[in-house]
Amino acid sequence: QVEFYILFCVAGRRGASFSQALCSTAAPRGVVLAFSLAYSKRGAASSGSMLVTGSAGWSGTSNTLAAQYFAEEGMPGGIPGPMQVQQAGYPVPPTLPPTQGGQFAIRAPNLPMGASAMPQPMLDSDPTDGPVSVAYGLQPELVEIRRKLPAPETKQYLHKPLFRQNERPVDFHPRQDADVAGFVLATGDPNGGLGGAHPANEEDKEKMNLHYNDSRLVFQCISGSALMHWNNQQDFNLGIYGARRAPRPIAWWDLRKAYDVAVELGDPDFDVAAAKFTVNMFGGNVEFCIEVEEDIPVWYNAIRSVIQDAAWHHAQQRETPAQKRRRWPAATGIAQAIAEGRPLGERALAILYHLYDVDMDCSMKLGEVMLLILEIHAALFAMSGSAEGKAGMESCVQGAMARLPIDELFELALVFRRQCDSSNDGKITKPEFVRLGHEALLQALEAHYQVR
Repeated sequence: QVEFYILFCVAGRRGASFSQALCSTAAPRGVVLAFSLAYSKRGAASSGSMLVTGSAGWSGTSNTLAAQYFAEEGMPGGIPGPMQVQQAGYPVPPTLPPTQGGQFAIRAPNLPMGASAMPQPMLDSDPTDGPVSVAYGLQPELVEIRRKLPAPETKQYLHKPLFRQNERPVDFHPRQDADVAGFVLATGDPNGGLGGAHPANEEDKEKMNLHYNDSRLVFQCISGSALMHWNNQQDFNLGIYGARRAPRPIAWWDLRKAYDVAVELGDPDFDVAAAKFTVNMFGGNVEFCIEVEEDIPVWYNAIRSVIQDAAWHHAQQRETPAQKRRRWPAATGIAQAIAEGRPLGERALAILYHLYDVDMDCSMKLGEVMLLILEIHAALFAMSGSAEGKAGMESCVQGAMARLPIDELFELALVFRRQCDSSNDGKITKPEFVRLGHEALLQALEAHYQVR
């Protein structure tokens, strides 16, 4: 036997006869009238049966309302009786008890056959209901991180320009020699683990659920711009490519937020580690120690190269040709004052600060300092009187980049930042630049050009 349930939802509106009758009997705004049709067919030659039942869902309704509805829908006989059902092609059992007027009895709809009152989650895990789905009991996991706009050029996005304004192109790729890995000590105090567990292990276990061994030995790697710590080399080999259900690093840091790195050599007669590294970042410092002396230049050059590439990419990504044209007169004026030995006024330094604040966040970072030194050097090159210097701004900047390698430019920017950044937070504020910018610029240029 198969049962069909039909729901008629009528929005109450005074003026329609059937709606008015329903509204006077039930709710003032609308009602729901339910009918169920039960039909079983045992074969083409055998006689089937059909039962029409209905209910308005509350007391006070009767066959009169349903009959009026069928009459308005083109069934003047009201609720279909046995003759109407038989004329429609459905045989009627002779034992069906008719009511007054030859209509079927109205009763509440029955539940479908085989229906259960069990909750759906219990039915999903019931083996008697069929094979249990492979998705039952799976825990949510992070498979991959995708873009908010999978197809940016699709024209169906309503707010596409708003999203594209805040998009930052992901085209920063550090050099290949920065891809290094090896065992390090994840602590700034390598001697703390002598004679037992390191004193910081219990605190890290309680606060961050990190389980270190007594010496806090971890496997460290630089992947792209991320500094990662792994429990061991086996976890690194299995999880570095991001496979599903593979081990994950226990900690990682974004080296694009770093601005300097310092190395402190240890005492061979006392310290366990050969050197301690301190990576200065905008949100704090990261410390780790190296056990083997031969690994010191490897890690130092790798971290410095990532910081350099990220800083230069940050400055080049946000500048526009219009900003270059506005900066060039200021750069030539500052270069002329430095060449003549004249002091720089506060107003000139304040204007210079805002011109080279490329991202306009009211702080000058390492990449913007590199841009400042490069264009000051290009302006000095334009004052030399050579034909290349007289060709214009673009020619002077290209000539300065050819004579000043990017590695040397990065070293000069570090000298400038250490002299000018009195708070050592990686960001040069406007008061710091106005107070110390002239002296810092002279020291950075004197290291290579001897212009002071």
